[in-house]
Amino acid sequence: MKRRRGEAERGTRNKPHDSRHAPAPVALSPARYLFFGGKGGVGKTTAASAAALFLLDHARADERVLLFSTDPAHSLSDSLNVEVGDRLVEVARHKQAQFVAYEMDASAALEKFKTKHRAVLSEIAERGTLLDESDINELLDLSLPGMDEVMALFELSELDRTNEFARIVVDTAPSGHTSRLLRLPDTFAHMVATLDRMSEKHRYIIAQFARRTRAPLDEVDLFLRDLNERIARVRALLYDPAQTSFTLVTIPEAMAVEETARYLALLRDEGVPVTDLIINRVEAEHNDCRYCHARVRSQQQWLTQIEKDFNALRQRRVPLLAGEVRGLAALRRFADLVWSDESAQTQRADEKKRPAKKSASKKSVVSSASFSAPDASTGTLLSDANGDGFALESRRLLIFGGKGGVGKTTAAAAAALALADADAHARVLVFSTDPAHSLSDSFNEEIGELKRSVAGQKNLDAMEIDPGARFEELKARYRAWTDELFDTLTGSSRWEVQFDREAMRELVALAPPGIDEIAALAAISDLIDQERYTTIVLDTAPTGHLIRFLELPDVALSWVRTFIKLLLKYKNVVHASGVAEELIALSKSIKRVIALLTDAEACEFVGVAIPERMSLAETRRLTATLERLKVPMRRLLINMVVPVEAAESCAFCQARRQAQGEVLSEFARSFKRALYVAPQQPHEVRGADGLRVHFAQWRRLSAATKGAKKQRTGNR
Repeated sequence: MKRRRGEAERGTRNKPHDSRHAPAPVALSPARYLFFGGKGGVGKTTAASAAALFLLDHARADERVLLFSTDPAHSLSDSLNVEVGDRLVEVARHKQAQFVAYEMDASAALEKFKTKHRAVLSEIAERGTLLDESDINELLDLSLPGMDEVMALFELSELDRTNEFARIVVDTAPSGHTSRLLRLPDTFAHMVATLDRMSEKHRYIIAQFARRTRAPLDEVDLFLRDLNERIARVRALLYDPAQTSFTLVTIPEAMAVEETARYLALLRDEGVPVTDLIINRVEAEHNDCRYCHARVRSQQQWLTQIEKDFNALRQRRVPLLAGEVRGLAALRRFADLVWSDESAQTQRADEKKRPAKKSASKKSVVSSASFSAPDASTGTLLSDANGDGFALESRRLLIFGGKGGVGKTTAAAAAALALADADAHARVLVFSTDPAHSLSDSFNEEIGELKRSVAGQKNLDAMEIDPGARFEELKARYRAWTDELFDTLTGSSRWEVQFDREAMRELVALAPPGIDEIAALAAISDLIDQERYTTIVLDTAPTGHLIRFLELPDVALSWVRTFIKLLLKYKNVVHASGVAEELIALSKSIKRVIALLTDAEACEFVGVAIPERMSLAETRRLTATLERLKVPMRRLLINMVVPVEAAESCAFCQARRQAQGEVLSEFARSFKRALYVAPQQPHEVRGADGLRVHFAQWRRLSAATKGAKKQRTGNR
């Protein structure tokens, strides 16, 4: 770390930073740690990046501001338009003050941690279990899904330990996975307690031989003490109201508002000091534009709901901007809209509370049918003249995935409903693997663990499972098996067996956070095996955790194989009862999922994006990962495109559409796949009728348009 910090400092002083920072700028929290979080795609990375720039512009002469990402799918580079990566990188300076950013490579950090502490971890396991050195090394070599959150927090606490940064801004993962991150101090404290229990027998033996009440501290004890100190620092970083402030970011739409309300309740339950709320992309009237008017009307009830439900938080409203907020200049403008002028901010908020004026010359309510998908007049999109809609092909597994906030849940729900509508004999299940489930919001009815006849369709079911609860069931079975094992063991050293029993019972606590997603994987496998459904449609987590989920079958298989091998090796000592059979069955189930995910005839991955460069960059990374995993993606849906009719009658809509058109051209050049587009509706897509209209308007990008575009590009 010293080397990387030296690179970032570029000649600045090496002494520790005085943590006493300048008074907070107007309307921005004075806390030292500023966390930004919310539903995927609402603009939390934008808000975090803008806040860091705003702090830089108001910093004292020699202060340093750190912007740190805990999201596995980092977007800081895309937002700042500066290559960041796995190192401290200087983004900007203001006089002598410095703004640095860091997108940590959690996998690399975990490997360094395991390499550095392998010997002591092996020693702990050897003291507390029946395993030998080769067994322990094999376990340590296994992949650890979910440890990215652990390593992110540890790395952040280590960076802060140097006291070099006056302010630290944290861009978090989407709400479903950040909620798990917030529980990590307790989870990891339990892990350390388990490791300590595994070492307790060794301490007892040493103390008995040395005739002492307590054995002297050794390398293992010092390692565990250091881990506990790290956990204490992380707790302070997350929960201390004297130095931490959490800002929620949302948009005035049903799914975002309802998920933000659930998230706020969870944060408060965990004791996180939530102080602020940014309401992003607030629509405004533009002359007599019917489309803008309809969008304003659709947001009004949610703005009113936000005002009521989040009245304990400082609220800031940010208007929808015509262009994408990307790069330092655009981020500074965003920061000014949020924090610079509190009186102007209050005035804007008051204006938004007033009912929108109705135009005398236009209809006040606009149906979605009034707007079609944009055509090829700007060289970007196809009109519906060819009737080239989204074909419903027979697949056992149809997966929708992409960056948070691009509408993948809506797309999955719309496609599942269309499949059920198209064939009354088909049995369709739409299944959410996202910890922050939104299917209930999308269908506008409660789903839960299993809902039959969704949207009034007898052949459509939906599931939002709780992987954590299912994993707890697995752990309970493991502990029962452990007790059965030790009940069969005999020997005179009852205290020794008791130590072993406690260590082995708690060993499952060392399963990393994130391994519970195997429960979701097993549930999918069971559903496929039962063959109750013709097609299963998956609504996945945002990209970073989606990739981990797609990699999970191979990870899970390596875990299962290792544990089966250990059971066979110790079969003379361990009477495995039904555990071996359960593991073998799970192994076969996972293999079937792997085969299905890579079967182009049975499985299709549909990418979902929006016409913004941050979404384009993340879609490129996702596509590369899918190719590596051999998961077939033949179609990409680009969502939320401004309709051509709106652009023809409104300068603001035209400016938005023009900015989108440039990005759509880049999509066409970047992806040699079938590209489909969906117009942004004048109202929210929610409920069966809205989902049906949404799906009906998915249209393909014409080959002729792409060819003409390519030819014009070549002629320049």
